[in-house]
Amino acid sequence: MREVLPSEPANTALAKVEDPEQGRRVAERPASPTEGRPPRLHGLGVWFQSAWLRRGASALGGFLLFAIFPNLGWHFLVWVACLPLILACLEEPKVGGGFLNGYLAGAVFFTGSCYWFVYVVGHYGGLGLAFSVGVLALFVVVFSVFFGAFGAILTRTARRSEVLALVAAPFLWVSMEVARTYLITGFPWNLLGYAVAPEGLRQIAAITSVYGLSFLAVSAAALVAWAILDQRLPARSRTRWAAVALWAVALVTLNFVLFPPPRGEGAAEAVLIQANVPLDEAALVQWAPWKDRAPLDRLIGLSEKSAASAPSTSAPALIVWPENPAPFYFSSDPIFKNAVEEMVRKAHAYAVIPTTLYAGAGKVKPKNSAVVLDPQGRDLLDYAKIHLVPFGEYVPWWAFPDKIGKITFEVGTFVPGDVREAARTPDGAITVFICYEAIFPQLVRRLTPPGPGVLVNVSDDGWYGDSSAAAQHLLMARFRAIENGRYLLRATNNGITAVVDPYGRIVEELPARQQSALRARFDYESRRTFYNAYGDVFAWLCLATTIGLLTLAGSVRRRTQR
Repeated sequence: MREVLPSEPANTALAKVEDPEQGRRVAERPASPTEGRPPRLHGLGVWFQSAWLRRGASALGGFLLFAIFPNLGWHFLVWVACLPLILACLEEPKVGGGFLNGYLAGAVFFTGSCYWFVYVVGHYGGLGLAFSVGVLALFVVVFSVFFGAFGAILTRTARRSEVLALVAAPFLWVSMEVARTYLITGFPWNLLGYAVAPEGLRQIAAITSVYGLSFLAVSAAALVAWAILDQRLPARSRTRWAAVALWAVALVTLNFVLFPPPRGEGAAEAVLIQANVPLDEAALVQWAPWKDRAPLDRLIGLSEKSAASAPSTSAPALIVWPENPAPFYFSSDPIFKNAVEEMVRKAHAYAVIPTTLYAGAGKVKPKNSAVVLDPQGRDLLDYAKIHLVPFGEYVPWWAFPDKIGKITFEVGTFVPGDVREAARTPDGAITVFICYEAIFPQLVRRLTPPGPGVLVNVSDDGWYGDSSAAAQHLLMARFRAIENGRYLLRATNNGITAVVDPYGRIVEELPARQQSALRARFDYESRRTFYNAYGDVFAWLCLATTIGLLTLAGSVRRRTQR
């Protein structure tokens, strides 16, 4: 060790050592390769220096992201579910590694969330286990790109400024969920915000849709990541953890302030039929054509009995039949049409009846539809499903449709509807949407007009078997009630049939896999939410903010280079 003279040139390989008492330079030592960089994670950060551990953290994040949903239902972890992925991306030295982190998390998430693809494609398509797994793998390969983009952009931003990356994380996550909603046919299944359980916080969806809850959850995870970024300075660490505690208190307070009022008893009566029609092809031949009237007569008898025994109200009852694996042909089957019209006249009730309608020249293109009838049996609305189910009602162009073939009797031939309106009645509007459409916030919003109304979702979740998909489907559908301030009447073939109030709470539901009718009260609500009036303002603001923050990150880099 030698004395340093003021006239000597600086040696970039050496670092200054100062006398703690005099504050003057006395010696030089070899410089650390990390010297001059912002302080990194201490302890935990050492682990993240390993690429394998960063990949492991990303996979853990993917696991948590599906474990917060049914059937595991660890919803209390929603606030930290994406924390491992965020930390892995912050500690990732390369943008490509950030993409790989996100892609791996997405692959684990989609595999855990959509494992039921294998059952649906294999059991009902007869494609065999290997090909069914291949369909799931193709789906995972394509849709994991969204998570990969999140990881790459977050890592790139963190290379400029970790604080800026943490600020950008919730905005970037919402932007990713918006992309999942609209791109590559759209598949917004199990968006993060759906797992937020407190009833008060869920009311934020009336303003922001589910995206606002996703924003809160990622903000919490980013704040925790910020708190553990530097454990070497105790004072700074305590300040950051105090900020985390303050955020938790703010969420608890917000939940209390927004907590919905006690449930009231509605003035109108709903009769929801759970048909429990078997999906086995041999059993379906008993249903159509109507050589044997017994199955149809059972549904009609169940509907009439339930409507007749309902307490008298000022408005006619509303009978809702579920989407059915055996297609009803209301417009071309006179036996079925006459039987249903007679039923509604006898019950003096409105009815929503799923059916198959046809479009195009010669009426050869089937549409998954529902008709709404008034108490006189008149047709008020023919609604055709707008957003079809990939691999169920059509095969996406990117999935080699000629190879996959048919999964249901008419898959690949269904065409989407183009009418976005509700059935108008003196009591209020009846907004109908079918099955998978329940997971698209903007679609249901566009179908819901101002003024009194009710939401009706008809579905057949029997295709999911005993998987977690049916419970997840209901969870997502409940948010459409919150977003639009309406009751939701949901009739399914074999579960889960339920009535949901305008605050997303289940009023009544039926046990799965039994033929039954659910009678429940509801109201034609007229309260108009911000989301119903203005749509995805919050989501698009998040997208714009993401672009702005990424631009800022680029300018930070240019200033550093100068």
